[in-house]
Amino acid sequence: MPASSRRGPVVKGLLKGYLRWVRDRRHLAKRRRRRLKELRARHPEAFQQHRKPRTEWSEDEEEDGEDWADGEDEDEDSPSDTGNDNDEETSGDDMDISSSEGSQSSDANASDSAMSRRTNSDIEEESDTPLSDIDLDDSHHTLHTILRRHIETLYARRYLAPRTRITRLADSLLDETLFIKKSERPDHFRERLRLSPATFDRLVDVLELDEVFSNNSESQQAPVERQLAVALYWFGHDGNAASQQSVADWAGIGKGTVALWTRRVITAVLRPGFLRKYVRYPTDEEKEEARRWVEKHSCPAWRGGWCFVDGTLVPLSTRPFWYGDSYFDRKSRYSLNIQIISLPNLRIIDFSYGHTGSAHDATAWLGTRMARDHALFLRPGEWIWADSAYPIRFWIISPYKAPERYLPDNDEFNKVVSKLRIRSEHAIGFLKGRFWSLKNLRVVIRDAASHRFATYWIAACIAIHTFAMECEAEEKGEQEEEDPFVEQGLDSEDSDAEDDAQRQGASAASSSAELRAGRDKKASLKRKLLRYKQNREQ
Repeated sequence: MPASSRRGPVVKGLLKGYLRWVRDRRHLAKRRRRRLKELRARHPEAFQQHRKPRTEWSEDEEEDGEDWADGEDEDEDSPSDTGNDNDEETSGDDMDISSSEGSQSSDANASDSAMSRRTNSDIEEESDTPLSDIDLDDSHHTLHTILRRHIETLYARRYLAPRTRITRLADSLLDETLFIKKSERPDHFRERLRLSPATFDRLVDVLELDEVFSNNSESQQAPVERQLAVALYWFGHDGNAASQQSVADWAGIGKGTVALWTRRVITAVLRPGFLRKYVRYPTDEEKEEARRWVEKHSCPAWRGGWCFVDGTLVPLSTRPFWYGDSYFDRKSRYSLNIQIISLPNLRIIDFSYGHTGSAHDATAWLGTRMARDHALFLRPGEWIWADSAYPIRFWIISPYKAPERYLPDNDEFNKVVSKLRIRSEHAIGFLKGRFWSLKNLRVVIRDAASHRFATYWIAACIAIHTFAMECEAEEKGEQEEEDPFVEQGLDSEDSDAEDDAQRQGASAASSSAELRAGRDKKASLKRKLLRYKQNREQ
């Protein structure tokens, strides 16, 4: 939190403490005056013997004595004198601060000094000037004077904490990664930054022209490759290795610099020019390739289902302070819900973000462009494969639910659909395997701004992932080996083997006509699949 944001709460706490001290002082003095009146009423002769002659008083003492007498008269007329201590304390809350300057007995002054020392010690913990150097007996150094001096000192500096320079090593692991591992051990480079060296260089070339990496100051920013490397390292790690301090130690920079560089990278990646270029709908050639894959693993009649949709949860490391219950998901974690639309080659073509973990997949799915404008992206006879959590439509085909799924023909249909839809889980596993921070996001959500930062973090990871897939596909050429990141990202908790009772509810929102059209479409695809299998067996 910036120093300017912390000054307000500090000053507020100091003023509250000062007002509390004033109220306690007035309350104690009032109780002692009442006790003194009681003793005077019981033993008037004792007070007459010890009373000083009035001629010995000075003018100041005479005025104080008149004030004292006035206070006694007020106490006698005040109804609070007959009440309990709680009533007196309540009445003391309404007193003005300026009225606390009165004359008290020696015992009251002793108690006031004790309270003053207690309050001063609290203030001294946050002040650079030790209060022991101030003469409290001097009228110029009363408590409110000390308080005012402390607040002036507080606002006279830009930083609250001392600006001490931290000694760092000349060579950090960041320099080793960029200048040694990149050329000598590309596999180690990819393990640390989650991108191949060639893909990293191409991403630097794309981002370095963004205006966020330039300024008009005489002090130039760090090179874009260093800023990008820090952000990628933070994106690609989870657990203790993903703490802001751990990343700062790895890079040899300050914690604030880690956050600053990461925000710049996120800003550049989420520009419409970059995001729309790499998270896009497939070309005709790519769509035809997806159709051939679906036909190979099912039947020719299923060529129209060339893409898949699935939801996944991004767990949060801590419970959000901002509407925390809304982030609690069906797996008893605090998370964010994202929807992924992908191709059989695992490339992400659309996604939605911003929904909390408690949101149903059918609700979060409405945030995708495919759900809003499916007629623009799906031609007649095309549809998208989904699981049982999504609404039934003629352009959304999902497996049969219980009890229908126990019928033999429906069970066969579900098995083939699962063989196709496993690629959507692989696409999500590939994303989380590349950027491990999505397995346990260490972003503390305190308000709307931090919630947006968490969702932008996820969106930036998806954008960089799709960019990397496109670049690395060109590097691999015709190789069909599965990327190791896919296996690293697969999580059994994200599978479809869930209780249907937890996932139902989407079909209730569908109209009868849409339900009928969706069921007829599913039944037609099932008949064509069974007929194709029978012909092959013959």
